[in-house]
Amino acid sequence: MVKGHRIVLATLLLAACGDRPAVGAQTPVPPPRTIALPDSSTRAEASDRLDSSRRTALVDATARVAPSVVSLRVTVRQQVRMSSWDAIFYGGPREQTAQSFGTGFVVRSDGIIITNQHVVAGAQEIIVTLADGTDVEGRLLGEDPLTDIAIVKVERTDLPVAPLGSSDDLLIGEWAIALGNPYSGLLGNSEPSVTSGVISATGRNILPTDQNQTGRYYDMIQTDASINPGNSGGPLVNSLGQVIGVNSSIFSNTGGSVGIGFAIPIERAVRVAEELIANGNVRRPWVGLDVAGADRMGEWKSLGGVPVIRVVPDGPAAKAGLKADDVLITANGRTLRNYLDWEAVLLDLHVGDVLNTEVLSAGRTVTHRIVPSDLPTLSAE
Repeated sequence: MVKGHRIVLATLLLAACGDRPAVGAQTPVPPPRTIALPDSSTRAEASDRLDSSRRTALVDATARVAPSVVSLRVTVRQQVRMSSWDAIFYGGPREQTAQSFGTGFVVRSDGIIITNQHVVAGAQEIIVTLADGTDVEGRLLGEDPLTDIAIVKVERTDLPVAPLGSSDDLLIGEWAIALGNPYSGLLGNSEPSVTSGVISATGRNILPTDQNQTGRYYDMIQTDASINPGNSGGPLVNSLGQVIGVNSSIFSNTGGSVGIGFAIPIERAVRVAEELIANGNVRRPWVGLDVAGADRMGEWKSLGGVPVIRVVPDGPAAKAGLKADDVLITANGRTLRNYLDWEAVLLDLHVGDVLNTEVLSAGRTVTHRIVPSDLPTLSAE
């Protein structure tokens, strides 16, 4: 029995030691683990998916318009304010040159550029930096302070042109992209800056904040896309890559964007541009009536119409049948909430247009067709 137990024990010991290496023998090294890299086809699929997720509608829209955006460097002459002592020693007022910067965009391949009038006001020299980084001298072809639109011409051909859309059917909440390029000449980079937001409101009438303000900002597009001062004159673009407005102003106490920016509707800008190109100025239509305005901020509210206080005898309105004490309800399909809405209609009216009005007269609603004429010329006798 003892012998049998010894044989079994020896067998178990040999079995237990069978998996152990002999003394002095090398331990086998397991093969290294490798990270499995995707093959070329897998990488291509992942890259395509990533690229498609990055290339949003806003990216494509920006790419359509960006080549047409230009930078404007404007040199103006300013009078230096002098004390009475300086005037005695230096012999009267002196002038100095100053530079300002703004943005514009090409609307015709032969070098026609739209910008804001306040960007180029009083310009002695205009240097335009194109999308390819080239500096070209610009010529002020025409300006209209009332609508804050100006046309600059450069002697180039085959320039990229901004696709134009419409501001008539904008949706509140749809995407909006503001492009600007004020400092490309200084930064050595001709790519425009881009901000995005939504259309916050349409038909905004902005009250003048300064007695010296010449522009009339009526029926404006409001957006929360950041519009900084140097971006004035640049395009406001929809998600299709179409220009719907001209960036013009911001509502801010600090001079920077605070989420309230305004743009001039593109239809207005284009019509003014066409007149400036053809005539060098804009002919103002005359309707021949005066309406009730307001003297205080609190009175600029919806009144449900605009009272007529005077009709010029033999003027266009008188010939159409309007009378004092009539109330204008609509004009060319636009509901008139107050005096500013009427001014917005007149701002977009051109000589030769027809003004269809709906009027409350003596308790009943009637329609009148007014044909505006040129503003009468006053002559001293």
